[in-house]
Amino acid sequence: MFGKRLIAGLGLAMVVGTHAHAGDARHLSVASGLPVNHVALKIFREQFQAEIEKRAAARDLGQIVWDETHAGTLSHFGGVLEAVEDDLAMFAVVSVNHETTRLPLQDMTFHAPFTTESCSVVGNAYHAIHQTLDGMTEPFAAARQTYLAAIPSDGYNFISTRKIRNAADLRGIKIGVVDRIDGWLDGVEGIPVRLLPDLLAPRIEADVLAGALLPDTEMQRLALKQQADHYTRTGFGAQVPFVITVNTRALEALPAAIREIVLETAEDFVPAAGSAYCAAGAEALETLKKQGIATAKLLKSRRVQWAESLAPLAQAWAQGNDRAGRPGSAAIAAYMEHLEAAKVKVIRDWSLPAPKGALRKMSPPPNEVSQAPAK
Repeated sequence: MFGKRLIAGLGLAMVVGTHAHAGDARHLSVASGLPVNHVALKIFREQFQAEIEKRAAARDLGQIVWDETHAGTLSHFGGVLEAVEDDLAMFAVVSVNHETTRLPLQDMTFHAPFTTESCSVVGNAYHAIHQTLDGMTEPFAAARQTYLAAIPSDGYNFISTRKIRNAADLRGIKIGVVDRIDGWLDGVEGIPVRLLPDLLAPRIEADVLAGALLPDTEMQRLALKQQADHYTRTGFGAQVPFVITVNTRALEALPAAIREIVLETAEDFVPAAGSAYCAAGAEALETLKKQGIATAKLLKSRRVQWAESLAPLAQAWAQGNDRAGRPGSAAIAAYMEHLEAAKVKVIRDWSLPAPKGALRKMSPPPNEVSQAPAK
């Protein structure tokens, strides 16, 4: 225990950074479990790290230098929250789907698919709820951290070895997923298989999986076109897989001017990150098309059918949080309200109960499938 406290104390001194002499660079550290070439880290560097550097320089506050530890060099995929809690880094890019035990509210968007493909709208709604809803950031406080911002990702779609044109095409086949989106496939009798990202390609190549369901940016990063020739735009929509946190003690120990810049940058970050992530998704899809992938998209009627066939995912999530004294139902209701205010017409209001099978199901005629290119 003494050794851990000693390391933590040294870590806090390191992440806060002190100036022994005027003009010395101030070191700030960030940790994540993501690979260094992940789009989320590229956006974090360009829209967060670089902005803090620029604003500090503009106010003559000296040079900011970032010390990065990613891809498990400091902590494993689901242990980033603990690393920052133990003062081993100042900032964290946290994968919310891999920290659900300690962050039970933060995977909210994954329980409400089929909303909008706008990264900015989803990110802004998520961020606003964390700023205004009582109890939403308590899980971070319990980990001795302060929530700063969200990183919304591009939409989740299929890349596969066979055509997926409607829900019936998924029945009984195995689809690889990285995030906790099993419920998106259970309602249509698909078989989700949760894996680490780097295992998707070899499992598809070995014909263990028929494909994967993940953001377009990840399809490109993992080079899945080498194993799969079909792409289906689903309309599942943008999600929030990552949040940015900061060690609260380290934040408070910063000089007031630097701390102000950190908080200002965090406030401006979400819209910029959303735009950048969706742009990266569009670029990734264009690359897949140039590589010769066959594209299609689900018809609206198929999306409605799919959404109505799912269990009340958000209701189950909300009620579980409510029972634990957390604002689950209030969070989902607020999320739907923010989407409505942004003029998003959702095909299912996830704040309302809708037991599986209670809504009208549609059986499409054999020829009613989408062959339209995914734009």
